[in-house]
Amino acid sequence: MGVKSELFDKIVIFWNENFKFRLGLFLLVTIFFAFKFLENFEMSIDVMIIFVVYMFSMTFHEIAHGYVAYCFGDNTAKNMGRITLNPLKHIDLFGMVVPFIIFLCGFKFLIGWAKPVPVNFYKLIPRKKGIFCVCIAGVVVNFILAAVSLIVLRIIGNRLGIDSNVVKIFIYIYLINLLLGIFNLIPITPLDGGRIVYFFSSGKIKKIYDFIEKYGVVIIVMIAYFVNEYFSDKILLMFDFFLKLAGINLGL
Repeated sequence: MGVKSELFDKIVIFWNENFKFRLGLFLLVTIFFAFKFLENFEMSIDVMIIFVVYMFSMTFHEIAHGYVAYCFGDNTAKNMGRITLNPLKHIDLFGMVVPFIIFLCGFKFLIGWAKPVPVNFYKLIPRKKGIFCVCIAGVVVNFILAAVSLIVLRIIGNRLGIDSNVVKIFIYIYLINLLLGIFNLIPITPLDGGRIVYFFSSGKIKKIYDFIEKYGVVIIVMIAYFVNEYFSDKILLMFDFFLKLAGINLGL
């Protein structure tokens, strides 16, 4: 077991320290899936809306982390130009490639990530309150965007109908932001829920999270696969429930 564990740790270290290797592997996988599913792939207006909404939703999520950190005394993100609506400042290559691959694989839900906004938690005043607010800020913004889109859909949805591109935009803003908010509350690092548990836990729990974080992306992809495979229909029913609760009947 010791030899296997040591070999596995070396593989993880190699993976983390070799950007070009990761880039090449992701590109190869992307090309493979692109050719495999290209015959059934159609670039529709819905696909374009999904990726634009997804990109800007992730941007608002990261801006929230940086802005709240700035409000609590940490200007790291501000000095690095990360408190900006320019999505190019927040895009992570792998975080955009992975959802593309997942989409081609037929997943009903996208997962991905942006470049984390740099935060110096030791500069936050008061520190504990600052840490919690910074960690939860992205999720709160996603829920706010989802709520605002519900209000807009309540006003225009039933009148314009689901075939309207304007309605589609706000449906995807609602769906993507609600999903991002819920998904980021999962207590696995590097997700926001995991960060909150980590910072407010004892030393033993922190050691477990330090170990888990090395495999965090793999765990997140596995969770996404499990949710897509067994719970996607139930999640869509939940999304539709909130729409109907707001008086919006679009029949998702």
